[in-house]
Amino acid sequence: MNNWLKCAVVLVGMFCVVGCEDLIDTATKVRFRNDSATKTVYAIWDGSIAAELAPGETSDYRIVNPDTHIFQWKNAANNADLSSLSWPDLVEGHLYTFPYSD
Repeated sequence: MNNWLKCAVVLVGMFCVVGCEDLIDTATKVRFRNDSATKTVYAIWDGSIAAELAPGETSDYRIVNPDTHIFQWKNAANNADLSSLSWPDLVEGHLYTFPYSD
C-alpha cells in the first residue's frame, strides 16, 4: 500500500510538471497576422514596432500586460498608416490575434 501511494504521488507530480502549466498559465499573449496578399506591414504596439510581417505571415505570441494598449497597422514600404489607432483592452489569461487584411 505504501509503495502504491508513492507511485501515485510521483505520477501526479509528473502530470503537473508536464500538463498543469497550461492550466495555471495566466499570461496575456498577443500575436499579429498579415492577411494581405501584397503588403508587408508593421504591427505598431504601444508606439513601437512589435512585428514586421510579410504577406501571409503570423508572428509568435508575445506576453503583454492585461490592460488597455495602443495598436495600429502601418505599411512597411513607406510607413503610411493602414489603420486608425485602436485601444484594445486585454484581459489576463487570454490569447489575442490581431489580423490585418486589405
